[in-house]
Formats: sequence, structure tokens, C-alpha cells
Amino acid sequence: MTLSTPERTWHAITLLACMWSIPAMAQQAIITWAYGPFGTPADAAYIVDGDRIHTACGAFGTRGPCIYVIDQDRVYHAADAFGRKGICAFILEGNNLVRAQGTSCSAGSCALVLESNKVFRGEGRYCTKQEGAFVIDGSTVFLAEGPFATKSDALFEIKGDVPMMALLAILAGH
Repeated sequence: MTLSTPERTWHAITLLACMWSIPAMAQQAIITWAYGPFGTPADAAYIVDGDRIHTACGAFGTRGPCIYVIDQDRVYHAADAFGRKGICAFILEGNNLVRAQGTSCSAGSCALVLESNKVFRGEGRYCTKQEGAFVIDGSTVFLAEGPFATKSDALFEIKGDVPMMALLAILAGH
């Protein structure tokens, strides 16, 4: 069967539209590095794609290997670059992100405590609030200093809709 020129053109346009829509659906949100007190955006750092967190490759955020898999209130390390669930990394308990271990997610010590737009380091099983770690100001995440989480230099710029669970898992690594 031979296609005429208009039919070939239509098939080519349809194919290109499908190819362009796949990356658009896959890249739900990009988290870029940010610098200075005003949060000047730089290269892409992470890509949040549904329930997967990937590292970003290159300045424009090509999706790299999967590092975390989110399942309800739990975050798992990725078992491979494609995002198979591995061992448990964190559990979200209210506003506290708790370290976890094993496949059954046994709760360990506290990693982060979220209070409004400020994120503090946590200590112990009962999440005793320690020094400030981060301040979330709109779509920019700043480093924080001291017991009152005084805003310092920017760390990340968020482009898109990132669930708080995913953002806290990323911040726990910094």
C-alpha cells in the first residue's frame, strides 16, 4: 500500500505530536539549583515524575536514573535506574520526616521537622526540633541558619507542582 503525499504528511505530523507529548507528560516538575540571596536559577538538579524522583542530567533537565520511589506516606530507595522499589528510606509522620530501614519500613530517628514554611533538622525518635535547615519561600528553597531558621542563600528553584513528600525526601539528602 502506497501513501500519497498528504497522507504521509499527516502521518508524520501525528507521529511528531505523539513523540512531543510523551516527554511533556513525563516531566511533571523540575527542581533546579539556585544561587545567591535572590535564588538565581541554574542547571536542573532533580525531576519529579509522578511517584518517582530522578536525578536530572544537563542544563535542561533530561531525566536521569531514579533515586527515590514514593508510595503513600513512605519513600523507598530505587532498586535500579528505572524506579523499582528497593529498601525504605523515609516515612512521613504528620509534619515529621523519619528515617526508615528495611522493606517493612521500620522507623528510625527523625530527619526533618516541617513547621509552616520552615524546615528544621530533627533528632531522636520523637523528632526533637534542632537548628533550622531550610526555608521554603514560594517556589524557592533557601538554606536556613540558627534555631529560628533565618533565611540564607538559595538552594533550589521549583518549577512545577512538587508534592511536599518528594521535596522533603530531596532536602533530607542535603
